[in-house]
Amino acid sequence: MSERYIFGAGIQGEIFFQSFQLSSITLDGFIDAYSQQTHLYDLPIIRQEDIENKDAEIYISVGLLSRRIKSELVAQGFTRVYDFTESIFACPAIIQQLIPHSLWYSAVIDEMVELEQLAKVRGLLFDDKSRQLLDQIVRFRQHHRVEDYPIPDPHIQYFAEDIPVFNHLSALRFIDAGAYNGDTLTSLFTAAQLHALPVEYCASFEPDPSNLYKLNCRVKALGFEHQGRVFIYPAGVWSKCCLLAFDAEHSTSSRLTGTTGSQDNLVSCVALDDVVFGGSPNFIKMDIEGAEKAALLGAKNIIQTYRPVLAICLYHNPSDLWDIPLMINDMVPDYDMYIRVYGDMLLETVLYCIPKKRSENVGPDKE
Repeated sequence: MSERYIFGAGIQGEIFFQSFQLSSITLDGFIDAYSQQTHLYDLPIIRQEDIENKDAEIYISVGLLSRRIKSELVAQGFTRVYDFTESIFACPAIIQQLIPHSLWYSAVIDEMVELEQLAKVRGLLFDDKSRQLLDQIVRFRQHHRVEDYPIPDPHIQYFAEDIPVFNHLSALRFIDAGAYNGDTLTSLFTAAQLHALPVEYCASFEPDPSNLYKLNCRVKALGFEHQGRVFIYPAGVWSKCCLLAFDAEHSTSSRLTGTTGSQDNLVSCVALDDVVFGGSPNFIKMDIEGAEKAALLGAKNIIQTYRPVLAICLYHNPSDLWDIPLMINDMVPDYDMYIRVYGDMLLETVLYCIPKKRSENVGPDKE
């Protein structure tokens, strides 16, 4: 019998284990180089270098990094490695176990799927791929079937090659709302170089102190020619300038709570209209853990005046899937809209809004 392991002994690794048990799939252990435990569910937790059998089956439970982990394991000689998506298709029971943990999930189906509003969104989408993907997302939310599971898009998130994000731009004035540890910066400068676009500036907004340290390190690693064009704002992005409570998980899940909170967990928040309007931004990315709608209201003047390219995450709340596209369309009804999914279990679902006019907009009167 082949050896079989789950890569990752965290929460999702436990969910994988429970799902494999429900499917009567036996396991030999977990692979995790960082766990402080030696066993989980009476199975050993080991490192990949301790596995002598290169034909052992390895199922990767670490979602956003699973493709990279698979590549590393294959490079080490392992022959039967399954990334997160492939693991789900091998054991569909994983879906049922993961769904209640999804940010977009609600036990009330009408809170996840509002068909009348979604029909309006579908009418705003520019390409067949987006319309088909939206239909697939709706079916998956309704029925949780593996045959409706959206496979993560292989293109670079926020800078997709199959969407004309750069077509009307002659330079980039980029707003990175939810800069996290600077992970978008590398993609930004790589994409700009590929399209021969100068980056005039990148304004990075991040309220989490732990992430800010990593963000500063990432900026320093960019090299001198790029450092001077990145401006870091230690603040959240909201509908107005204020102090809000912040749930700092020191991860991609740190989020504003929308309340005033106690003095020891308050962070500064700003409206983009009040901070960067004068810089005439032409590309705004938002991944701010559920604060997107408030932040869009705080950028209304920028959006209406400059018609920037928008790349806005749609998965942090159940109704974001329709509320955000319809809100933007109410602000500016002349965007071409696209939807793509870059993560497993509908994580990293992104709405792209591309100005219909293909000449760069730098003010309300410019054609």
